[in-house]
Amino acid sequence: MQFIRLCYKKPMNLSQLRFASAIASTGSFTAAAAQCCVTQPTLSNGIAQLEAELGERLFARTTRKVTPTPFGVHVLPYIDQVLAAQSSLVQQTQVFLHPDKRLIRIGTSPLVSSNLLRLMIEPYRRRHPAVDVVLREMNLTDLYRMLGDGLLDFVFGVAGIHKGPWTATLLYEEPLLFIPRGAVWSKGPRPQSVQLKDIADETYVMVPDACGLARATRALFRSQRRKLHEYSGEAMSYQVLQEWAALGIGAAILPKSKVAASERASIPITGKSGHPASLAFEATWPRSGTQLPHLRDFANHLRKVAPGIVGGLAPGVEQ
Repeated sequence: MQFIRLCYKKPMNLSQLRFASAIASTGSFTAAAAQCCVTQPTLSNGIAQLEAELGERLFARTTRKVTPTPFGVHVLPYIDQVLAAQSSLVQQTQVFLHPDKRLIRIGTSPLVSSNLLRLMIEPYRRRHPAVDVVLREMNLTDLYRMLGDGLLDFVFGVAGIHKGPWTATLLYEEPLLFIPRGAVWSKGPRPQSVQLKDIADETYVMVPDACGLARATRALFRSQRRKLHEYSGEAMSYQVLQEWAALGIGAAILPKSKVAASERASIPITGKSGHPASLAFEATWPRSGTQLPHLRDFANHLRKVAPGIVGGLAPGVEQ
């Protein structure tokens, strides 16, 4: 009898997908390996196996930086969706198996400052150690869909972006900064601030309309009756957006917490009145109310405690 040996490629696994997501968010194989608690060779091998199965490279790697390839820009959002689905599966399993366990499920936009998020939540967790807080970072459309489906209890994101049957409370505001094309102010001495009318003719590199920044930037230009000139491509991350601005592809607008500390060319934006242009962030939850006592307590914490915690910190918050 003749035996036919069949060879199968090792299928992709969640670890490989987590590696890819970590590289995209950190822009570094070394930092991604540390974030994933693996050695760099393990991470590099995992990415090589994933790219072999997908049929194309996800990242372009040089001695100085790592950036997604055009294929990577297209595929990485789907990788994040798979990881989010796996997290939801684990979470909902625990909800079913332990119905009496007190849990707060919070969805956050990637634009929310991780430092301020920690400062807002930690005082509540210290007062309620028996309550588990589960965070999920996704694009706003998916977050509000999950909020409507009862898969999340709260969403933190850019204020006024998504209308719906929600109760909302303002968390904090953050100044918007302008990064000139080529990271150099070419109109004389670098100013302490710049009005929107003075930078309206620039072409701007943008991130996809998922976190709320692109929509807020367009709204800012509309409020000043200015036309926003957008570069035809889209940056995958805030870091790439700054790199493209430095390369001279276009200018950029970012909230202060998302501007790298090493970025010296950024300039605060002011309105016609001279007040700083800012981005407001809010917490939302179902208008019908929160039926469980620990969720009502957390909603009161967001209304009464959280704004005071971050009120004096948001203008100078570091990423």
